Amino acid sequence: MTPEHARLQLLSQHDRIREHLATCTRLARLYKANELGGDELDDALEALRGELATHNATESAIITRLFQSPAAWSALMLDRMLEEHIAEHATFWELLQGTRAQVAGRIDELADELDAHMAAEERTFLAPGTLRQDVIRSRTRTE
Repeated sequence: MTPEHARLQLLSQHDRIREHLATCTRLARLYKANELGGDELDDALEALRGELATHNATESAIITRLFQSPAAWSALMLDRMLEEHIAEHATFWELLQGTRAQVAGRIDELADELDAHMAAEERTFLAPGTLRQDVIRSRTRTE
């Protein structure tokens, strides 16, 4: 997989996560206002959890594969990604755990945190200047 293809795949996943998050936020507000039963919200939350799990696994695998090399820059990039992602992803999963009412009560916090996380990824790891074959090749070279 080329870096450009990887970037587009991950950005597409971000778009789907944002769509799921918007649906969950809308349904959670209706649920909290007693205008919606819980089954529809449960289904939407499950879809969001699935999309996040898929994205996290895909992202880690792609970035690790693309940046893996003996070069110092590569090791720093991977270390930073893992450090940031493990902590942030744990926070997201905590916000998505609990009863329907608990998750609905935290949905705005989750939306804010997740949106900030994806925006930061898009400025750093998924920036066009980072995920380009020539950039990766030059930075992972050990010469």
